[in-house]
Amino acid sequence: MNKIVLSCIAASLFFAGAVAKDSNLPLSNQATFVETYSPSEVTIQATGLGKNDKEAILDLRKCAVNFVLTLGTDPLLSTQAAKNQFDGIAEDFFDNTNINKYISWEANAVVSSVKTRLPNGKEGMKITKAVRVNKKLLTDDLAAKGFISSHEDLSTAIGMPTIMVIPEVPKDQTPLQVFDANPLAKHAAAVIESYLTARKYDVVVPQSVDQISQMTKLHGDIKGAEEDMGYQLALALGSDIYIVFAGMVYSQNKVTLQIKAYETTTSRLLGTETGYSASRPGPAEPLVEEAVNSAIDKVLQRLVNYWQDDVKKGIQYKLIFKSLSGTINEDVKDKISDLMDSTFALSKENIVSDKTLDYNVWAKKAEFNKSSKIYRAFRDGLKNTAKLSQIVINRKLIIIGVEPL
Repeated sequence: MNKIVLSCIAASLFFAGAVAKDSNLPLSNQATFVETYSPSEVTIQATGLGKNDKEAILDLRKCAVNFVLTLGTDPLLSTQAAKNQFDGIAEDFFDNTNINKYISWEANAVVSSVKTRLPNGKEGMKITKAVRVNKKLLTDDLAAKGFISSHEDLSTAIGMPTIMVIPEVPKDQTPLQVFDANPLAKHAAAVIESYLTARKYDVVVPQSVDQISQMTKLHGDIKGAEEDMGYQLALALGSDIYIVFAGMVYSQNKVTLQIKAYETTTSRLLGTETGYSASRPGPAEPLVEEAVNSAIDKVLQRLVNYWQDDVKKGIQYKLIFKSLSGTINEDVKDKISDLMDSTFALSKENIVSDKTLDYNVWAKKAEFNKSSKIYRAFRDGLKNTAKLSQIVINRKLIIIGVEPL
């Protein structure tokens, strides 16, 4: 596989100050992200320093692992608190024996090998080559030590996000129509879905769900005729996040692919990256896979960071009250607003009109482990003020009908 070198040269090492002579910490601070090789591995081109070739190569392995840990655009240790905590065990972590287990492959050929002056003032070697870091093993070990949350921890706390993958579409088409007409779009979605399932995410596939048109029409009626079809599909299927991709195949046998991830309840952009394939003759499918691999890992790391934030704030729901007859009177509006404040520690008022009230709420799983319990809380709280009925309860989307008593 040809290496697709993307930007991200580490400008400074996380560990401040000069490294002591007997320290296990990496001497070098120069590394570049090359590619996502697989769902569990990333290729890094790293530079190492040492008094001889053997020590310089060991140092570049440490530099590559440190890049994945604390540097780059999407490091595993994404908060300053996590980095400070890791600093306390860094010496043991970068022990020569321990660090080698994270290197799953190393190039035979070096990019460069030159004599240089080491930080201690003595003459030594500076070697650059590509290595492959087992990011999954690194992630699992960090989770076991309590520096980051594991998939299992997140799933226990709030459940892992359900994700849908769709192509970007023009206004006169739907994602399902694009899948039917464009085999490359279907292939790109399959590659992304394979990556997600390998990471143990729950994936919903639009093509396999019945009555999509009726469900999207319902949400279109509520949200307006010009609503984005991808957003409507995500709401209809109950996905927490939807990933949208758009690509281009060039005449010189090269593919670029942009991947964007949105939070379904708010349409907030969570991450975007563009992946590139090499230029080579042959079918387009392998080039599509290469472009996906160069972008998807960084997008998913941002999703994990977002999901960890929800552990603190609670699970986010879209909560809509819609009048089924006439308008919603002021007393009902006031009562709903008061219940929002008393029921949830955090809520956001999006729309208040005569016929529609639109909120985002953050609910703790310990109090609301099911969407239906949120509906029940408002039904019971408003029983002497209005009659509520269930329109849609679909994972994180709750639409409630309101009628006067």
